[in-house]
Amino acid sequence: MKQHSTTATARRIGTCTRDADVLIEGRATIDGGLAYGPIRIEVYACEEHARAARTEWITRPLTAFTALAEPTTGHHCGEALDRD
Repeated sequence: MKQHSTTATARRIGTCTRDADVLIEGRATIDGGLAYGPIRIEVYACEEHARAARTEWITRPLTAFTALAEPTTGHHCGEALDRD
């Protein structure tokens, strides 16, 4: 089984600095599109930018998912974490 690196790089997307309301995760498909692999990017977004986070900030070949149980306290819109 291939081991995935845990290196992560923080960056900013856009200029909004409102408190984050959602965490969007980007994952690549594996096994011919039948499953999803590890998280490749995490993006925090406010309500206004949540749709953009899913459709513009996380782009193909990654698929965007809303992380339902992850707390967003202390994070701001546009904070991103790229996982290598």
